[in-house]
Amino acid sequence: MKDWDYGELFEAINESYEEFLANGRGEKFAVARAFNEYANMGKIEDIITGVAIGEILASHDKVFIGYIEGITGWLSEVGKKDLKNELSDGEIENLLGRIATVIRDLRNKPIDSNPVA
Repeated sequence: MKDWDYGELFEAINESYEEFLANGRGEKFAVARAFNEYANMGKIEDIITGVAIGEILASHDKVFIGYIEGITGWLSEVGKKDLKNELSDGEIENLLGRIATVIRDLRNKPIDSNPVA
């Protein structure tokens, strides 16, 4: 990760979400904007973005099925080997634990079939 510290990126994504949410357009809008703000920055950064967005979505009452399928499917493929040489051992273990929690929590969320933000 060339431009971000591990914890710093999680914090920035959450702050962006809160700022977009404060604009009064709703949770779906804030999630979409925060995701787009941090997408396509690099492999590890994208994994962290997926986890951070997944954690935010897990706090919602219902989650759009597209997010559930996309995030859980993609994060299910992430393994320790994907994270080596980019993160410390502690960060890797933390991230893998967060990935497992996001996958579990999103799969157990009530589904929102309306994608409109």
